[in-house]
Amino acid sequence: MVAGLVVVGIASTGGAPPMPANEPVIVDGQRFGRHVDRTASWRQAGGDLLHGFVNMYHLSIVRDPADRAYPYRGWFFGWADDVCNTRIGHGCDMIFAARAPRITGPWEVYRGGGRWDATMNPRLWEPVLVAQNRMYDAWHNGDPSVVRLGRRWYMAYSATGHNRDGIPFGRPGDTDSDLNCVMGAVSDDGIRWTRSRAPILMDPANVGAPPMRPGEYLHARGVYHRPSLRREGSVWRLWFDTFTGSDMPMVVAENRGDFLNPDDWRIVRGPDRPALANFPNPDVVRIDDVYFAYGDPGGYEPLVPSDPALAAKMDRAWASRKIMEAISLNGLDWAPLGYLERDADAQANHVPAATAMREGRAHWIYLTYGAQQWGGYFYDRIRMKRRQVTAADLRTYRKLWRTLFPTARP
Repeated sequence: MVAGLVVVGIASTGGAPPMPANEPVIVDGQRFGRHVDRTASWRQAGGDLLHGFVNMYHLSIVRDPADRAYPYRGWFFGWADDVCNTRIGHGCDMIFAARAPRITGPWEVYRGGGRWDATMNPRLWEPVLVAQNRMYDAWHNGDPSVVRLGRRWYMAYSATGHNRDGIPFGRPGDTDSDLNCVMGAVSDDGIRWTRSRAPILMDPANVGAPPMRPGEYLHARGVYHRPSLRREGSVWRLWFDTFTGSDMPMVVAENRGDFLNPDDWRIVRGPDRPALANFPNPDVVRIDDVYFAYGDPGGYEPLVPSDPALAAKMDRAWASRKIMEAISLNGLDWAPLGYLERDADAQANHVPAATAMREGRAHWIYLTYGAQQWGGYFYDRIRMKRRQVTAADLRTYRKLWRTLFPTARP
């Protein structure tokens, strides 16, 4: 998700896989569907994990058991101590690294030279990835999704450049808006990264093309962004969002070869038949044979605060987006479980990033998100919720999926 890019309340399209006509769907006495409130299933985990910054979000966490002191590594992005990171240098959105002894913290942020900041002073923070000077990568680096494989770290991330004319979106003379894509990068330490020679996923039709309507940001198709990366056997799988002209669905790509080679990536569920309609900012994890996806679609009724001053200040377009949870048995066809309501002191919770963990015999999902300030789009805290997933839950989800997709293959 590009900081400042508003994608709110986009309607679903008819090209999506079949979904239930009427909600809720009831399985094992439980209600499921986009508009089922599942907030009670979740509990807060820790306090504000990261804070003190101007506008940052999407903390993607990976456990590294080889590091006994700091087994939890994280990457997040946005603006540290000033809007668009103008003090740091070239570009705007940048990716930063973090570490912690426990998943709930305390978290420290990389500050360069092998040092880490434990004081939440964003002026000290040093990004690990900043924009290059290419038409597809000159402005935004963000939405990091990281996998640890062997001794290496693999990252898929969003990048944005100013397209063929080189003029930033919104500036006089811009004819082709900005160009969005997904890049790949590898690292031996999680700090120094080697990028793919070109985007691993980009719609070539967006290159030099005018936006859908003059003065608007989005192209009529494409706009690949917000990746979620997994390694399954010998295959890389990647979920991301795209634009169809009227919807921002989740789509799927795979790679059976070289992670950094754009030619080895192929889209297996594209915008003509997306995996899940109206599902921007997706993130995917797996427990046993069940996939869990988290996004922040629009179309919800905002929860208006009782404080009249906050109610008057609330940006209801942003507040109409809520974190939603869905499940799948094949990663391609998805059944919505329901949504999570905002925190009481935040305008909205957005941009989820999930981590699935086993603690003893219990499975848990930890979900980080940005807590949004009132009256705007800035996120000034990154927080976490968690919920347990039981064997009974998994059995119910399998029934739900097979009820909704009786002809699909797991």
